[in-house]
Amino acid sequence: MNQNILKGILVLLVVLDHNEYVRSLLPRLLDGFTFHVVGFLMIPFLRPTAPWSKDYLTYLFRLYFPFFVFVTVMAILDAWLTPVTAASQAGLWLHALYSGNSHILQQVTQMALLWFLPSFIALVTLRTAIENAGQAGKVAAIALLCLAHPFIGTIAREAEHYLPLGLLPAVYVVPLAYLGVLLHRKVYERMAPLAALLVATGIAAAVKYAQVQAGLHAEIGFAEVADYRQPYALLLNDLEAVTGVLMVFQLARLRLGSFLERCGKYSLQVYLFHAFVALAVYKGLQRFAADWPLGLLFAVSLLLTVLISAALARVLAEQPLARRFLFPRSPAELLGRAPRRETVRGQAIPPSATHSNARQ
Repeated sequence: MNQNILKGILVLLVVLDHNEYVRSLLPRLLDGFTFHVVGFLMIPFLRPTAPWSKDYLTYLFRLYFPFFVFVTVMAILDAWLTPVTAASQAGLWLHALYSGNSHILQQVTQMALLWFLPSFIALVTLRTAIENAGQAGKVAAIALLCLAHPFIGTIAREAEHYLPLGLLPAVYVVPLAYLGVLLHRKVYERMAPLAALLVATGIAAAVKYAQVQAGLHAEIGFAEVADYRQPYALLLNDLEAVTGVLMVFQLARLRLGSFLERCGKYSLQVYLFHAFVALAVYKGLQRFAADWPLGLLFAVSLLLTVLISAALARVLAEQPLARRFLFPRSPAELLGRAPRRETVRGQAIPPSATHSNARQ
């Protein structure tokens, strides 16, 4: 599996989910659409876990620093444009940096999508702790997380502001990630890629149809998930996440071209900047082409957003100053003391807590 192609597919699904026209065109299809973000959160489980080390802290810095920059800049802009006091905004900013949950991020920055980076940090940390706990500790931890899984939805709104780094989405996803990767390795990897894709697509489509017919909703980033009081909804939403990711895993086993691979290579930059591009494209179309058919507006806006975001992402990832001050790989690089390393340029999206190759 080419993991850059995998990330490319997933980040394009994120762009699709955030399109201004898609929910008018396909309103019910995206109500429970979660497998694109769950797919990103499953990627670390495809790779071996490194032991605790100084490199791990450097890796966490790579993930948290862009989050810190974006939250800070957007909080300043929000304070400038809205009637909020500086003291109040400063307190909310600190809370957002600590908690990283979607609700506080939406309030402080108007960018709830920033939840992904702190939740990814929490998930990688959980997974590293589990894998380094020994066999008995690993089994006990996974069992505990499975037992907690049906209760996440009941405590989310009360607990999310007290927990660090978007912990609830991470805790929710860990059992699904272990299950999804297990099924991929034990079932789908033993099949030819095309056959595996057909089987996975058929199963995912059947589950999605059942979910849409049931009118179910889920937002993992907001921890708005079904719980033990709605077992059918909990089961279907979890199946949508796992079967959807397995379908994308099989798709990433095929040769799908360099553009998708490039989107995956710069997927962190695409993820962080596509919302600005999408808004500009939407405003332009509404001003100059508002009378176009909805389907055409959707297609043009999606195409322009993808192409512009991918081009911008590459520039930002490879331009030395932008890379240093937005996406540094270490504190030393941020301070201008890191040696130049051409072999890692552009590798900004966090796929795991290790630094293995894109192919697996």
